[in-house]
Amino acid sequence: MTLIKWSPKPANVFNGMDNIFNSIFNDDLNYYLNENTGRSMDVDIKESDTSFTLTSDIPGVKKKNITVSINEDVLTISGVRESMRDDESDIYHYKERSRGTFSRSFTLPECILENKVKANFKDGILNVELPKTETAKAKQIDIKVS
Repeated sequence: MTLIKWSPKPANVFNGMDNIFNSIFNDDLNYYLNENTGRSMDVDIKESDTSFTLTSDIPGVKKKNITVSINEDVLTISGVRESMRDDESDIYHYKERSRGTFSRSFTLPECILENKVKANFKDGILNVELPKTETAKAKQIDIKVS
């Protein structure tokens, strides 16, 4: 007896085209150096006047298994999802949750204060705060219209 009727996902003709455009038009923080290694790690990056904030959901990973580092203006987040032991009698109908190592890297803009970067991991959510230099902070100038 099967719980889920298996049907393969159809190949999308445009997936390759999307990858080409994304690799050409990505800039600074949106450009990651290496492809996702097949393990899921989605990232949101938002900008404020004073910093960039990177947020990633990394469920099922222990804090001790996550590494955040900066080397030559490249921020790298990596980790390990520990594998669960399967009993020989286990019968899977569908298995998508990946195990093993994952890594994602981002080229940082010059305006980041690398020595002030902070990372926090709680409840499966990683937040990395990337403060900007004083010169990069947004300035507002009011201009009189005549």
